[in-house]
Amino acid sequence: RRRTKSKRRIAMEPDVAFIEKFLAREESDALLDRIRSESEFKQNQINLYGWKNVPRLEAWYGSWDYPYSKGVALKAAPMPDYLQVVIDRIAAAGFGAFNAVLINRYRDGRDYISPHSDDNYGDAEPTIPSLTLGAARPCRLAKMITGSKLDKSTTVEFVPGHGDLVVMRGRTNADWQHWVPKTAKPVGERINLTFRNKSVPET
Repeated sequence: RRRTKSKRRIAMEPDVAFIEKFLAREESDALLDRIRSESEFKQNQINLYGWKNVPRLEAWYGSWDYPYSKGVALKAAPMPDYLQVVIDRIAAAGFGAFNAVLINRYRDGRDYISPHSDDNYGDAEPTIPSLTLGAARPCRLAKMITGSKLDKSTTVEFVPGHGDLVVMRGRTNADWQHWVPKTAKPVGERINLTFRNKSVPET
């Protein structure tokens, strides 16, 4: 039996919607299995005072390579049908159309992502949905003061679980940064799908 979705605002600011059980348990399990068995994950490197391994695995699906770090780009793989189904579900829920998916694979608590804003591809107020599969990990947002400096007193924390969808909207991506901190606590694998949209010239 499909559970009723619960949709709520995380806070008045930032503008973030949290849709619990956007995918039912059976759907989430099946999607997780497909990603684990069919996605080609890579541990990329970033040039930050010398080349370092990114503390997670990544895969990118779409029609363009994903600019990464000083000339490094994630090579795009064609969009598989099982991810297109999720894109269509998100569009049907009223969150917009998307043509690319970035998948982050956090193998355990040592994997993390630092505070950052997502690429907006020229949209000052992008809508960016994010779907969690597997283990729940705390996610945080904090408002930027100047540049990338954060006002930690504004920190908002939420913990999306298996099948939950988080949607950033409005000025959230421009004015706030978000991150997944590492932890020494025992935690299972988390896979996160972030959906992007970019106008791509027809060839």
